[in-house]
Amino acid sequence: MSTCDCFSGVPAGADYKPSGSFSTIAGFNVYKSSPQNAGSMCKGSILLFPDGFGLAKHNQRLADMYAKYGYETTIIDYFEGDALPDIFMKYMPGTDLDSYDIFTPEEKDIIRKIHMPTWLERHAPAHITSLIARFLPEFLKAVSSNYREDGSPDSTARNLHIIGHCFGGKHALNLARNESDVTSVVVFHPSFLEPSDTTHLIKPVFMGLAETDVFTPDLSSKMLSLLPGSGARYKLLVYGGTKHGFASRSDLGDEIAKAMFAEAFKDGLMWMESTSSGTAETVSC
Repeated sequence: MSTCDCFSGVPAGADYKPSGSFSTIAGFNVYKSSPQNAGSMCKGSILLFPDGFGLAKHNQRLADMYAKYGYETTIIDYFEGDALPDIFMKYMPGTDLDSYDIFTPEEKDIIRKIHMPTWLERHAPAHITSLIARFLPEFLKAVSSNYREDGSPDSTARNLHIIGHCFGGKHALNLARNESDVTSVVVFHPSFLEPSDTTHLIKPVFMGLAETDVFTPDLSSKMLSLLPGSGARYKLLVYGGTKHGFASRSDLGDEIAKAMFAEAFKDGLMWMESTSSGTAETVSC
């Protein structure tokens, strides 16, 4: 199940200048942002599973924000170049595209070619899960401080946190169940969840939900019934006055939306810091 809010929001401004860079890992395009300040504390690594817009600028902005606080952050393009264009956020599916005066003719052509049922079928959960499984081993090796020279895991490996927004929430939770290298998981306004996604969680899980979101009532009740018995450390918050997407693609020109975006970001940081082991190092990530 999905809602229009799954694909709505406000793109990062054209004037936003990302501080990270693009590369490939295991054949997948990634965006990586590292702490920039000389002598900054390296607190660990983040693997960010993005919403349906993949490596779009608003997700790059998130990665840059986490890097500013000491986390080397990598976003994977598990859409393999087929993520939704960020102009799609401004269109309400099912409405008359020709009535919009904010799009150029070329942008309208791009939007017309998007058929959401077909797009979702191309990026079905089982397929995305298989891609992540192919990506993870090489990614973990790329997080070089987690491995000795012979490639075996280091018992003193630094912290690795998984963050999932919207589409990516489901896959972040999957790693909370069965990935030993993960320190903790942070999920905001997840979508397309099934009952199995919230059972047998082992790693600490933080989940931030929007107040106005078709997923929230069912999801919050399920989490409250399942998490206490899982044995995992968890925190579940509902952010008042928000809608789906508030933690990643909010209208930062709106003071309330901007404040909730900042609060969610801070809560995610606090969760990662509270679940991390050891102390940060003054070294390059």
